[in-house]
Amino acid sequence: MTPARPETPEAAAAKKRLDQAATNRDQAIEAAHRAYWTAVADEIKAKNLTQTAAAAHLDFSREHVRKQILRFVQTD
Repeated sequence: MTPARPETPEAAAAKKRLDQAATNRDQAIEAAHRAYWTAVADEIKAKNLTQTAAAAHLDFSREHVRKQILRFVQTD
């Protein structure tokens, strides 16, 4: 079995950069979800589509659409 490498300053810095990259990725995914579900909610709120029609078009269940809007859309 190959012995483990000792922790070097370069390896520690690389791990910190990877942690930051993962955090940035998670934040970008969250922002994309918020933008997407806000757009869906805006169309429903404007009465351009019903929740059921939006769900059918997006190939989601109506309940999934409802839950995602509640989860990602900021309400005033």
